[in-house]
Amino acid sequence: MKNYFVYLPKQTGSSIWGCVTTAAGFTNILPNKPYPPGQHPLDHYFNWNKGRVLQSYQIILISAGTGMFECAAFPGIQSVEPGTIMVLFPGIWHRYRPRPETGWVEHWIECQGPVFDAAERAGLIQPRHSLSKTGLIHDLSDCFERCHSLARLDAMANQDLLSTLALHLLALLGHLRRGERGFTKAIDDVVQRAHALIALRCQEPLDLPALAAELGVGYSNLRHSFISRVGISLRQHYLNTRIQKAQDLLINTAKSVKEVAEILGFESASHFSKQFKTRIGSSPNYWRDNRAKRPR
Repeated sequence: MKNYFVYLPKQTGSSIWGCVTTAAGFTNILPNKPYPPGQHPLDHYFNWNKGRVLQSYQIILISAGTGMFECAAFPGIQSVEPGTIMVLFPGIWHRYRPRPETGWVEHWIECQGPVFDAAERAGLIQPRHSLSKTGLIHDLSDCFERCHSLARLDAMANQDLLSTLALHLLALLGHLRRGERGFTKAIDDVVQRAHALIALRCQEPLDLPALAAELGVGYSNLRHSFISRVGISLRQHYLNTRIQKAQDLLINTAKSVKEVAEILGFESASHFSKQFKTRIGSSPNYWRDNRAKRPR
């Protein structure tokens, strides 16, 4: 494949996908050739001595060759080998280059949006783990191949499709990160069982130590595994599940707010209404009245 890069306009509104792809490219740097190649925009061009700070996320796959990487999130120059993923973060200084004697092949995509921000907050991607040696090389390569095909064909017309491919790459990185943190199938099964039990008993008070004992794991282990796997705490998930059940009852039955609160085990109707408004943004009755309206 020939070297290419494309830069796309940054959308002012929110993308319906939660992210937007703003650039993509492929570069085969032959041994002893200058790096980076010229012609990139000034806000993206850099050299090894000065490095660079971007205002977007970049995912870079090095599929062949070797090199070096350094960023402000952790000290020291790191070695880059075939199958390495580099993740660049907004506002974080970084620099990288191939070793002159080997060159390298890089595939990259640049994105911005709340989905990437949320993934960073949840720990699925983190600046201090900007470099990963992936075992998902075929999955990542396939995704980048599709990205290159769309970008080279008509990047502007395919910007939405490129954005969904960025989401797929983000999901693969999350899967990789969970594997690096020791998420075994057994732990995944425990988290799934916790999901099921909370859904089944959401009308009961949540006793986290008792739930952990029933699942055969320590309380601290369950708490940390759940938040790392799902992105929110068990208690937050429990409260969200109760509110979702409340929405089902409000929209599909004629039960009063007080009755719904009693069914779901809230202390009182006022406590239920407060929790509902905090998460949904309106009172239960207001939400029900607006949801119940049908177009004429």
